[in-house]
Amino acid sequence: MFRSVAGAIERVLDVVLLVMIAVMAVSICWQVFGRYVLNDAPGWTEETARFLMAWITMLGSALVMRRNGHVAVTFVADLLPPGPRAVIAWIRDTLILVMAGSLVFYGYKFAVIGGRRDSAALEIPMFWPYLAIPVGGALIAILLALHRADGLRTGTPS
Repeated sequence: MFRSVAGAIERVLDVVLLVMIAVMAVSICWQVFGRYVLNDAPGWTEETARFLMAWITMLGSALVMRRNGHVAVTFVADLLPPGPRAVIAWIRDTLILVMAGSLVFYGYKFAVIGGRRDSAALEIPMFWPYLAIPVGGALIAILLALHRADGLRTGTPS
């Protein structure tokens, strides 16, 4: 069950990230075209690309967490027997959850405070671009917890 929920979240993230990357690419191409061909670069394109980059980074971090793709130096842990290796994995996951919780808590506060002003070109509340921080943190925590819960259920350590 945990694996299927995490898989569903992963599939949704795949689609959302694909759309965001495509929109960002089109936005950047339009920026270049406007600047060098039309001699008048539209201001919204740069801001759109920048905001999408923040969302792509945070959502992508959660997706990479699910796929165990973050860079890790494991040569010391790999030398340990399974018991101590599992303890290190639990400590690592606990620290990740603490950091993800911090992203959610402080990121939301930051988004609310930042939401008091609008962006320069798109004129949207800055709450929406800043919301990437707590959403990404929440997804990291959820996907890590689902991975751990599935490992406990199946008896396969992380």
